[in-house]
Amino acid sequence: MRKLGETFVVSDVMVHRAQIEYVAPGDGNAASHIVAEKRYSVVPASADGQTFEAVFCTEHPVNGARSITTVRETSVSDHIPDSTPLAEAFYLFGNREWYLTLRGNRVSGLITYWAFNSREFRVQLYAGLSRVEELSRNLLARDGCGLSSDKGLNLSPEILEKVRKRFESVRQKMGGNRFVDELDFHHVNESLRKHMPWRHFLHERLGRALSNGEYERLYNFTDFRDAVMHGRILFPVYLDFKQRLSTISQIGDLIDHLDAYCAQPASGQPPTV
Repeated sequence: MRKLGETFVVSDVMVHRAQIEYVAPGDGNAASHIVAEKRYSVVPASADGQTFEAVFCTEHPVNGARSITTVRETSVSDHIPDSTPLAEAFYLFGNREWYLTLRGNRVSGLITYWAFNSREFRVQLYAGLSRVEELSRNLLARDGCGLSSDKGLNLSPEILEKVRKRFESVRQKMGGNRFVDELDFHHVNESLRKHMPWRHFLHERLGRALSNGEYERLYNFTDFRDAVMHGRILFPVYLDFKQRLSTISQIGDLIDHLDAYCAQPASGQPPTV
């Protein structure tokens, strides 16, 4: 995730300066028309399309339409370099929806939270979620769960029977796979949540025990994964963006915890679940 986050930068997803939709300084009517029609987070004001001395700021109430709230001069804090890594830029939007971008000392573009619906950021999320899935399967297999049978996997008989049929079919055609590799993502998550050696390790790392409900809230990424995988809009409004901030942070945290567990010497003892 970090490598991908450094590969993609703000300039890959921003609106370039020539495409910025702006209004003349003081033209509140034109700005209001743009916001009403296109629901932009901000409308810059400029006399020449090169420098942007002011912006019309907007808000989007939960049960209302987006509208202009203030007009103000731009400041240094409204700008970020367009070379900023995308992963780093993501966390700059925790309390605001937009930035003008700089290349050298000149405005090069505009970026809003909406840019994080782009394929570039989706690729990074996909890599992170795939890493969670890979490490989760490896952890279970490392502890002797789901190698050549359903042994050690605490799932319902109905689920295990479906997986068993798929496992046997795939193994006859290709060979070499593990039983745990045939679990769906949400079943991998469920198996991991019920795997007590992992839970004890995680509780030691966190310094506290998590209830099953807390574990699900922090580390069940199934719905988010489905949205990433199926190309759905991840952040339709800024409120969704803010709510997803902690989710995406937890993906990185879980990867770190899983990596640490898998780095331990294997005990060689069969698991108790």
